[in-house]
Amino acid sequence: MSFQSRIFTNLPRRLRPLIAAIACLALPAHAGDLVTQAKLWLDGQVPTLAGDVEIAVGEPDSRLALAECSRMEPFIPPNARLWGKSHVGVRCTQGATWTAYVPIQVRVFALSPVATRPLARGEILGPADYRLERIELTLWPLGELAAPERIDGRIATRSIAMAEPIRRGHLKLLPLINPGDAVKVVIETPTFQITTEGKALTTGGSGEGVQVSLATGKTVWGTANQGKVVTIR
Repeated sequence: MSFQSRIFTNLPRRLRPLIAAIACLALPAHAGDLVTQAKLWLDGQVPTLAGDVEIAVGEPDSRLALAECSRMEPFIPPNARLWGKSHVGVRCTQGATWTAYVPIQVRVFALSPVATRPLARGEILGPADYRLERIELTLWPLGELAAPERIDGRIATRSIAMAEPIRRGHLKLLPLINPGDAVKVVIETPTFQITTEGKALTTGGSGEGVQVSLATGKTVWGTANQGKVVTIR
């Protein structure tokens, strides 16, 4: 890994401007300016990421030939995230008109649930079925891993190997309502409430959507609740 690609965010804060300035000496002038701007901007973004964060900043395209710029502004490109391999954009806002991109890699480490034993599809998970381990969250899409508070009482939708990180898609809620169940349908508006009867057409756990056929023959969607109640707002 080149000097410019080394981990920047673990350096003492007081040394970061100095290191960034030195980095410019190892690159052509404009490329070094881009790296400096990207690093200083990323330093301010680290507190917004939960967990232990490491950010490696790469080198921009060596073929870049940019006009002199008095003021640069870093930014995150549309649809980009500070997660895994990405880019930071740097645009010139004074003295010239150009935009360039600096490659980065963001790694986030935090405690996340992993299975303590092989889990079979259909099992209801409890506290003994998982433990928290420090893993790299950025190996998965943002938000894919399950939060600890959303595991207990859920059903495994597939087999999960021992020590495998538990993902949100591996779990589903215990059904409160099953197809064919008689349900009470509560239709709520800001000014009144109507209660009627219906029959469930789909399965629904607490807070999940469920399809219901009303006595009138009309089909509606509502939210499943305890006591086989479906709420429509």
